[in-house]
Amino acid sequence: MSIVKTQIGNRLLDGVSEPPMDNDEAAELAELFQALGDPTRLRILSVLDTACIPVGAIAEATGLRQPAVSHHLRVLRDRGLVRPERRGAYIYYCASTEALRPAIDAARVLLGDRGPR
Repeated sequence: MSIVKTQIGNRLLDGVSEPPMDNDEAAELAELFQALGDPTRLRILSVLDTACIPVGAIAEATGLRQPAVSHHLRVLRDRGLVRPERRGAYIYYCASTEALRPAIDAARVLLGDRGPR
């Protein structure tokens, strides 16, 4: 294995192949991880994995009260993880990206054999 040297500022760092992410990107990613760091929001996202669903159906599927579901959906929507679609008198919520499932699966791999706690 070769040692990679990267110059950052006036210093040379051994073993670092890229400079660290900038503060703005780190803050943006931290907000995304914060939204994903809530078990209730992960459960809601798992319901939206395969279909767009109205709030009432999400509440029924998760066993949560509708106001709680609406609150969590607002957080997810603000972070760009879900999007609303009006269908007649109802608003359906959909996962806004197909990249969400692989990201959750990758996090499950990080858990490894530990399984649920």
